[in-house]
Amino acid sequence: MLKPLLSILILVTLLALGINLGFFDNFINSTPTKIEKAPKVSPKKNIPIPTNTPKNIVVYQEQNITKDSNLSNELKQLIQKASKYFQKMEDSEALLIYDEIIKKTKNSNNPKLLKFFADALFNKAMIHNIYPNNDPESAIEDYQAIIKKFSNSNNTALLRLYMRARLEQAKLFSKDELLSTYDELIKKFEKDKEHRFDKEIEEFLFAKSFALMGENNEAAMEALDNVIAKYQAKGNKKLPKTVQFSILNNIELSIITNNDEDKYVDLANKYLSKDKGTAPLLEMLSIIKNAQDLNQKEAIDNWLSEHADYHFPDWDFAELSGWADKMENIEGKKRIKEYLDIFLKQKYNRPELENPETNEQINNTFNEDSPIYEVDPYINDIPQDEGSNYPSYPSEEQLYDNPYSYNQDKNDGVTYTNEEAIPPY
Repeated sequence: MLKPLLSILILVTLLALGINLGFFDNFINSTPTKIEKAPKVSPKKNIPIPTNTPKNIVVYQEQNITKDSNLSNELKQLIQKASKYFQKMEDSEALLIYDEIIKKTKNSNNPKLLKFFADALFNKAMIHNIYPNNDPESAIEDYQAIIKKFSNSNNTALLRLYMRARLEQAKLFSKDELLSTYDELIKKFEKDKEHRFDKEIEEFLFAKSFALMGENNEAAMEALDNVIAKYQAKGNKKLPKTVQFSILNNIELSIITNNDEDKYVDLANKYLSKDKGTAPLLEMLSIIKNAQDLNQKEAIDNWLSEHADYHFPDWDFAELSGWADKMENIEGKKRIKEYLDIFLKQKYNRPELENPETNEQINNTFNEDSPIYEVDPYINDIPQDEGSNYPSYPSEEQLYDNPYSYNQDKNDGVTYTNEEAIPPY
């Protein structure tokens, strides 16, 4: 299955250490808003007043812009102060500052100030849900405040904060709640007339499929089918990572569920033939499928000869291993586990991974006494804030640019149109 091997450890780190001054700077720096186009206030210049606008209204607008700008600078300093308290593990002091930020911004209609509002609540939720606080009920309330504030917003960036709050809150309840939340978000944002959230919908479907794997593989395939269908309907020339993974993952799921994988193989040959990693993956899956009934030693030898330098960079074998463990065909089960062991060792046959922990992971992969591995699809690599010793929250681009592969091509970043970006601090 295409997914990062370190996802579970990264999730724990993300939940534990998520605070960051520049939480959403990457995605908010690109597009100015109407506020930035407003006349600048200067005591040395006369501001031109439109002939059709009363002078008192213009003055009022100028005063509001100045007031918001001053407040923004004050809030930025408060965020920095709270961040320092958190680094010193003085959580109570940090929480008091976040409460002050929330009080100053909760009644604002300015997206820039509402960014501070959301930042403070996200950081509060993170503090509430990590050791030594362990207060998930307060974290749920923090997320709920963001959800309530932004649920009826028309601002693109604020709606993305709403999505994040919904998902983070759902993860504090149950897997069923998370699946339900994916469905609700997909249904809500599919109705957007400007199609601003097509990328998010694809990724929600992709993440939903991971949550379903092992419990309802047919439904997992259906979710990935929807990802593929949305891509085909657009007719895009460039294949997003989510769609690439959906095609290849559905080949695997077809084998596990004993469904016909031909249409997905055809899609892989059509769209992924230029990807040097496609052929070894397809051949590996074909070997595993055929091993249910036939010896594949010659095919394995040919694979090792032709793909000696291929190491499955975005693939892990958890689903195939779990499927093999449940097989009733003893001979087929023995062959498949033998071949999976060969492929797994090929994956880790790299000098940089030659360490005791890796060898232990390889040896334990097919231990039948071990619980079946369950993927958490909601992980993203945690970026490091330059000059900082603690992890930061992911930026907007990192959050939505396919969070399921740690080996992501930087050129696959999301580009949003008709963006109502929030100005930077």
